[in-house]
Amino acid sequence: MFSSERRLIVVVGLCCVFLALLGYAWKQRTAIPYVTVPLEQVTTPFTYGASRFLGNIHTGIAVIDTAINGTKEMDAIREENAQLQQRVTNYDEVVSENMRLRQLLSFQNSHPQFDMMAASVVTRDVGTWTNTFTIDRGSADGLEVNMAVVIPGGVVGFISDVYTHSARVQTILDPRTAIGVIVQRPESRVASIVKGNGSNPDEPLLVNVARDGDVLNGDTLITSGYGGIYPKGLLVGHVTRIDNDSEGFVKNAVVQLSADLRNVEEVFVILRSREGELDKPSLTPRLVPQTQRDQVEGVKGASQQ
Repeated sequence: MFSSERRLIVVVGLCCVFLALLGYAWKQRTAIPYVTVPLEQVTTPFTYGASRFLGNIHTGIAVIDTAINGTKEMDAIREENAQLQQRVTNYDEVVSENMRLRQLLSFQNSHPQFDMMAASVVTRDVGTWTNTFTIDRGSADGLEVNMAVVIPGGVVGFISDVYTHSARVQTILDPRTAIGVIVQRPESRVASIVKGNGSNPDEPLLVNVARDGDVLNGDTLITSGYGGIYPKGLLVGHVTRIDNDSEGFVKNAVVQLSADLRNVEEVFVILRSREGELDKPSLTPRLVPQTQRDQVEGVKGASQQ
C-alpha cells in the first residue's frame, strides 16, 4: 500500500515539475529558442486545431443564435401581421355595419307613417319548400303574427311564428307565401299576386295575370295593400320575363325581388301604420218600393240616398 502511494506522489511531483519547466520555457521562449521552437512546432498543430474547433463552435453558436433570433422575429412579424389583418377585418366589418345601419336609419326616416322595430337575423332555414329565418325580437318586444318585415331594398316577408324573445319570418321566396301587388306604371295598375316558386326558389312568380293584362318586362311591382298584412306602396320587385300559360287564358311573370334576401342581416318589423284612411261616406240603406225594384241597378232591395 505504501509503495503505491509513494509512486503516486512521485508521479504527481514529476508532473508538477514538468509543467513548471514548460511554463518557464514558455515565458522565456524568446531567450531560449532551442527550447521554444521545438515546443511551438509540437504545440502549433494542436493550438491551430483547437482554435479552428473553438472558432467553428463559436460560429455554430452564432448561427444558431441568429436562427433563433430570426425565428423569434418572424414569429413576432407573423403575430403583428395577424393583428393587423384582424384590425383590417374589424374595420371593414364596422364600416359595413355602419353602412347597413345608415341605410336602415334613412329608410326609417323616409317612412314616418310606420312604427318600425329593428331586429337582427340569428338563424336561417332555407330549403326547397321553405325559406324562413329567425330574428332576435319576440312577443316581449311587442311583435305579433302577420306583421310585415321589410328592409330598405323592399319587402322581405311576414312574421309567421312568435316566441318570447324571437320570431320566425317567412320570406317572399317561400312557396307558401303570396303577396298582393300592383304594377306601379300609371298606364297599367294591374293587380295580381306574387308567390314563391318551389321549382325555382330564386324566381318568384307574378301569377294569374289576364292574357291581355298590361304587364311588361321591367315593370315595377309594389304592394297593393290587400290582405291586411303589407301596407300599400312598398317595393316588391321588377318583372324580368313573361310566360304565357299553356292554355292561353292567363300568363305568369318571373319577378326579380328588389330585396336581397340571401344576405339580409338586419330587418325592420312594421308594428303599425299611421297612414290616414280615406273618409268613407255614410250609407243609409232604404227599402225600395215594390213597383220600382226592376229599375234599380246593383244590390236588390236597397239604394243609397
